Amino acid sequence: MAQQQNPSCDIDRFERETVQRATVGFPLTDGSRVEIPLTRIFGQCPQPRVVIVAGVHGDELVGPQALVELAQELPPNELRGTVVLVPRANPLAFAAGRRKAPDDNLDLNRIFPGKKGGTASERIAHVLTQQVTDGADLVIDLHSAGREGDLVPLSGFREARDDCARRSALAAAAFGLEYDWMMRWSPGTLSTWANQQGIPAVGCEVGGRAMAEREEIDLYKGGIHRCLRHLGLLDPPLEVTMPPKVWTQEYVTAPCGGLLEVLVTLGQEVEGGESLARVRDLWGTVCGEISAPRDGAILYTRVQQSVQAGENVFWLGRQEDNPCYEPA
Repeated sequence: MAQQQNPSCDIDRFERETVQRATVGFPLTDGSRVEIPLTRIFGQCPQPRVVIVAGVHGDELVGPQALVELAQELPPNELRGTVVLVPRANPLAFAAGRRKAPDDNLDLNRIFPGKKGGTASERIAHVLTQQVTDGADLVIDLHSAGREGDLVPLSGFREARDDCARRSALAAAAFGLEYDWMMRWSPGTLSTWANQQGIPAVGCEVGGRAMAEREEIDLYKGGIHRCLRHLGLLDPPLEVTMPPKVWTQEYVTAPCGGLLEVLVTLGQEVEGGESLARVRDLWGTVCGEISAPRDGAILYTRVQQSVQAGENVFWLGRQEDNPCYEPA
């Protein structure tokens, strides 16, 4: 198994049916280096090329664990294409166990495509877009809720109506998580940047609490296998039906700071006006109530019981028509 620093993106020059461990990165001003590890699995032919990224936020661990396992398990002799696995896309945030790198406190998933001469996070974004994901046939971006929250399983695509959005939506449906999700168009995120380049992209959310449960890891591994079958990289082929409805979400935030008392459970359906949580001050007095702004389902809930005013406590989801769905 070969290992290489700063590998070329020219996958045609690598031997077929092999596995290559590599790093991409750049030096810091103190003389140390940021190294992003990746595994390239070269199948029977160069294309399609699927790039799967995890660890964009340093406290989201389900995706990294799934990709570490897949690096050992995906058989190159059975692949018709190339798979690139990036389990720790944000080494600085990962080392700190935080969502953001402490060097600049920037959210990596808000600054793509980054800057070649920017801050550490901006340079990480630049390396990922220019040396890893550029020219891919599909980008899969794996996330979790982080240490302060928990999420239902969501596989989604960015809101649009063009061919790239349609291919993204089909790949998200192939991933096969419980909730078909339409993410709002959001410049600076990896999936939006990919779509802007004409690259289909799937964004996923599973679990949180800075943990990686076996069931959650297997959800991600199973979804990746289904996407590879959908694109023809693995047998048996997978036929995918575009869902007519998709879930969207809005954020429900805390009206004040204090101790949070959550009154609903993850995935629960709620009615508009229903009480979702209370916030108490340190004398035990209720200083704020959080109610559902409309009917919907709880897609995310905060598990960290201390909260500040304006912090996100819930994602309230609702179903909408899928703009990529075309009735037969």
